[in-house]
Amino acid sequence: MSLEQSTSRRNAAAKSFDKRFERTDGERVTGSLCDGLTVLRNAFFQRVSEDVQSRIGMDSMLMSVSPLKAEEICKMEIELFQVAEAALATRNHAYVDDPDHRFVEWLTEFRLGVAQLDVKHRRRLDSYISGSSRERRLQFTNVLAEVLPESRRAPLVLYRLQPAAVWIVTAVAFGDHRQASEYRGKQRFHLPAIDDCHQCQGRPLENSEQCGTCGNPVWKFDWLTAAD
Repeated sequence: MSLEQSTSRRNAAAKSFDKRFERTDGERVTGSLCDGLTVLRNAFFQRVSEDVQSRIGMDSMLMSVSPLKAEEICKMEIELFQVAEAALATRNHAYVDDPDHRFVEWLTEFRLGVAQLDVKHRRRLDSYISGSSRERRLQFTNVLAEVLPESRRAPLVLYRLQPAAVWIVTAVAFGDHRQASEYRGKQRFHLPAIDDCHQCQGRPLENSEQCGTCGNPVWKFDWLTAAD
């Protein structure tokens, strides 16, 4: 199962967005969301897997599947969580006219392919959508620990930052930079060191960008441990 979006798939999603929500900015919103969520997913996986292994090490006995398979499974779980958070952010701020909550269906189809979701994944997504922010975060943490045991050794603050990171990506995709800045402020509460980066100054970036110094929007291991 591929989690990458081809150009044709992105174009189809943009057209579907405009049609479903009677808008004309589908290309921009779709492209921005895709870029932002992909950056978050890949950087988060690096923090909970590659960075943990390089700094702390990993007991090879914990590996029940091949590294490539583990990465595929883990990234799928990250995607499910991010789709839920992005859909809830869109609903909370009324970024689209969506009385029937069709946005989550659109985003799921775009990011994951509805036909490829099995019953387990559908139930997980439904559980995220219906849960509180704390319930979603704890469920996500526990699911990752099952599929990627070394994720337990990642700094706990990472899991507190990630939901707001998705809400920031969603706000930026819809041009709501004021709201993006407010959610960055909530992240600062958990990680004050955000403001210490001389390159990005901790500001919300465009969704295709990532700070080479601190890792913003998913901070590097050394920055995350500054909160410990």
